[in-house]
Amino acid sequence: MLSLDEQDYLDHLPPEKIDEIVVVKPYDPQIENIAKNIIQKIQTVTPDADVRFMGASALGISGQNDVDIYILGSPEKLDGWVIKIKELYGERIKGKWQFCRDGCEVSVYIANPNDPNQKKQITVFEKLKNNPSTLKAYERLKESMNGKTYKDYQIAKYEFYHKLLNNT
Repeated sequence: MLSLDEQDYLDHLPPEKIDEIVVVKPYDPQIENIAKNIIQKIQTVTPDADVRFMGASALGISGQNDVDIYILGSPEKLDGWVIKIKELYGERIKGKWQFCRDGCEVSVYIANPNDPNQKKQITVFEKLKNNPSTLKAYERLKESMNGKTYKDYQIAKYEFYHKLLNNT
């Protein structure tokens, strides 16, 4: 069963995103270099930020071969960081910066690590990173969703996360 936040996210997807076909690709090790370069650039303007590369590519598994960067910090710092990151990547759209680097889609988010949704995301990432058999099961799930709609893909991931979090 999905959480209210997860259901709300799915309910507010644009129609073209709901039916978008997901393409799951084998892990590309070049993505790590792209992420490192972006993190270094971000850290030059936000040296006190906790900047993290997360998602399937950061875990070294099959996925959409994209880069998800999170800039984590206390709420009083976030607005100042938004201004600095805006100077690097322009305006945010729907709460994130999105652009392409070397043919790779990059998303940069700014978040409070104490926000319940962010805490859940960090916990899921850490559990996957630290448990090879669970990580392999997650990769198999992602690969099984190749060619499915984005909405179905997202629901399957949410359900996997719930099982993972409930097996603590």
